[in-house]
Amino acid sequence: MPTRGDGFNDMKHLLYRALQMIVIVAALSVVLFGLLSAMPGNPVDMLITSNPRVRPEDVIRLKKLRGLDQPWYVQYVRWMRGYYEPHRPATVESLGLVTVQLDGKNGGSASVDLKTALRDPDAHMSAAEIQALIEKGSPTLWKTIEKDPAVINASQADKQDVILEQLAHHDPDFHAKLMQSLSDEATGKLKISGLFGATVQGTRVEQRFAEAGNFRMWFMITNQSGLQTVASVPVQVLQTPPLKKGAGGFVQSLLDAIPAQIVDDPKTFSVDLAPYVLAGKEMPVRYVLDKESPGKIDATGHYTHEFAKPGQTAIRFSVVDAQNRVTHGAFSVEHGPVPDKTRFNRGFIYVFTGDKSAMGFSSNYKRPVWELLAGTDESSSPVIVAGAAPQTFLEKVQHYLISMFTQSGRVGNTLQLMVPAILLSLLIALPLGVLSAYKQYSWLDYIVNFLAFLGISLPVFWFGIMVMALFAEQLQWFPAGGVQTPGIQEDGLWAVVADRFEHAILPTLVLSIAYIGRWLRYMRASMLEVLPADYIRTARAKGLSEKVVILKHALRNALIPVVTILALSVPALFGGAVLTETVFSWPGIGRLEYDAVMNSDYYVAIVVFLIAAVLVMIGNLLADLLYVVVDPRIRTK
Repeated sequence: MPTRGDGFNDMKHLLYRALQMIVIVAALSVVLFGLLSAMPGNPVDMLITSNPRVRPEDVIRLKKLRGLDQPWYVQYVRWMRGYYEPHRPATVESLGLVTVQLDGKNGGSASVDLKTALRDPDAHMSAAEIQALIEKGSPTLWKTIEKDPAVINASQADKQDVILEQLAHHDPDFHAKLMQSLSDEATGKLKISGLFGATVQGTRVEQRFAEAGNFRMWFMITNQSGLQTVASVPVQVLQTPPLKKGAGGFVQSLLDAIPAQIVDDPKTFSVDLAPYVLAGKEMPVRYVLDKESPGKIDATGHYTHEFAKPGQTAIRFSVVDAQNRVTHGAFSVEHGPVPDKTRFNRGFIYVFTGDKSAMGFSSNYKRPVWELLAGTDESSSPVIVAGAAPQTFLEKVQHYLISMFTQSGRVGNTLQLMVPAILLSLLIALPLGVLSAYKQYSWLDYIVNFLAFLGISLPVFWFGIMVMALFAEQLQWFPAGGVQTPGIQEDGLWAVVADRFEHAILPTLVLSIAYIGRWLRYMRASMLEVLPADYIRTARAKGLSEKVVILKHALRNALIPVVTILALSVPALFGGAVLTETVFSWPGIGRLEYDAVMNSDYYVAIVVFLIAAVLVMIGNLLADLLYVVVDPRIRTK
């Protein structure tokens, strides 16, 4: 008889299996990420569009920052570890035309206050600081905002923006005052510099013009991270009596506004400035680069430079026409994102520290992956009991149970389908398997085997449709699909339970029949191997009853190989529910997996595949534990 291992050896074995699981799942995550990266429908763009706040102009910046322009293994490291949000340059809202009247010999002075037009997206407050300001202004308002699911599920990098969005929704006036306060504070930290003769006083830019014409007043803004942004204001200088365009004394600007350039490859950056020159092809011009600007510019207007460090730089130049009229111009070049060390987006590895948002965001469902899997937080659930907020202890218990059913997410929905299917399959398959083996070659054995083969052979999708057509369409005994009737939660707990039970009957039946036949055959085969054994004959020779021989001696030994099949069937049942959930429109993990693959929702696909892999590992570990329960002699030495 094998010696029993002590508790230390048992713990050592479990620890070894746990470490083995971690290594296998980690390796599998690498393989999955590599395979998904090689699939059609480049996941680079999918990972970008999974961010609901991404702007088109940020695509290049985000690719570089997240390493999405790098090989897949670099992308994998970024996905697991996380990445820093980029510093963002200051922006200037569109400024209208400024009209100036010439005043004798002194010319005309143009003046613009940039206070209301300046925006500094890089100046942000932490979620805690914004919370303190809201609580100070209205504690009740903050209690409403902090319970919003969008705030609860927001990542650390996005939480500030999400809180401000919810504040704008609940109290627009308070939001406007807070944003104005933040804007004033941010503007005061920006450095504004006048270009080409413009001067700056605070947030006001001024420039004096000596002749009539159309001009641009240029200025540069530098934020705290050193990113430079250039902008200009169109200025029209008038003279009394007014001069016509083209007449002597009227000057026409040679340049149009040049948009900011975002560089794909800073080592080979070039831009053609000729399209922004208004002089026309028939009038030759020459280009002169400002001494303080890096790079070089050729005779045709091509500017080139190799930027060594990331950042955003202002480039200044001049255009001179055949009549020696000079027009100044500038543009900014973003040549690589600068990481903001105060704003870190956590990677998937932080899921194991309790950060739900680290699972990512579903680009298909426009919801956090954690919320899809686990459902809405009960504390923020809109579900109420009988149309009123719960007051008594009993009402609170009912409210919690209703939320557990109706807000359980995809994992909860699958468990509500999978657990009854497993139990029903075991309750039917194991006794029939034992009985079929005990009555081998009898009419009962033939009938049971025929039904088992029939259950194994039935295609799930076809059988599901037939069951639905008969019981839902023809007889109308059960709902045709879905997980619950809309609005049923308002009728109370028992109405919710009964409604869920009705919706689960048909998919549970289909799912169970597919596994009853398989498990029955395993149980029968295992019993047939045990019944002729010597110890069974010995037990009978001792005078033990046939019931004791079958249930105590034969069944326990026959269960050992069946336990392996059952434990490993748990993840298979979890993944095998894809067809059943799809046919019956049951919003579970199987349907989610199907939708994720079909819609290239890579964050969701990777997470679901990894859950399936973890279940395989848990199934193996569960089999080891069940061996000991079935036969205590099986121990590690």
